[in-house]
Amino acid sequence: MKKIMIIDDSPTILKVMQKYLLSSGYEVETVVDSATFFDGRVEAFEPDLFIIDINMPQYDGFYILESIKKQERYANAKAIMCSTKFFEQDKARARELGADDFLVKPFNDKQLIAKIATIIG
Repeated sequence: MKKIMIIDDSPTILKVMQKYLLSSGYEVETVVDSATFFDGRVEAFEPDLFIIDINMPQYDGFYILESIKKQERYANAKAIMCSTKFFEQDKARARELGADDFLVKPFNDKQLIAKIATIIG
């Protein structure tokens, strides 16, 4: 079973994504506070894909993605960046940091699952 870690400061978004992903057969771990992301959960869960909100307090999604990619074991990790809007400079920066795709909120279950299926199956 493929594992997905969602990092988003919105409990509602986390619940919705988790529901969609669990019903599609993925194992899911959620992180609601970007500051607690660094508490060892990544290493314990070993995700196949990260879904990361860009706009969060304390640490934004770019910082989280960059931190993930700096770890040797996650240098090739797959990631989808998530936001209510994407400017071209956001997409360019996310791609430079290693993002595989983008998801614009609001989204539906079909959009989310299609993006994930394209990236990790």
